[in-house]
Amino acid sequence: MTTTAPEPADEPTETPPTEQPEQPETETPNREAAKYRRQLRETETRAAALAERLEGMQRREVETQIADDLATPADIWLTDANLQEMLNDDGLVDPEKVKTSVAAVLDQRPSWRRITAASFDGGVRESSVQKQVTMQEVLQGRNRR
Repeated sequence: MTTTAPEPADEPTETPPTEQPEQPETETPNREAAKYRRQLRETETRAAALAERLEGMQRREVETQIADDLATPADIWLTDANLQEMLNDDGLVDPEKVKTSVAAVLDQRPSWRRITAASFDGGVRESSVQKQVTMQEVLQGRNRR
């Protein structure tokens, strides 16, 4: 005789309690306000960094425009020159306003003017030097005197 295992009865078995589906956490007014404050601080930080970069670019543009006038263009910022006074209504560097500011600086400090390189020939003028005629020019008949 063979014995078989008894078949389970169709009795209800105990099931573990089912977990409630996660409901989205409702934001309290305080949490929502904190989120917006954090976003505002991040945006203000980015805006300040961009404003700083823009000012640096505007200063370099002014220095580029005055490179022919001042020996050291960055010296303009050592005076009472104001970057905002050199900008037009759109926030772009205005060349006329820059020239006016440089002229005012050079009136106060003429030693800051850029000095062009002097020649080492003592300033010999072309009219005082006669051009030498080469033998080739004489033979070709170009330059007879």
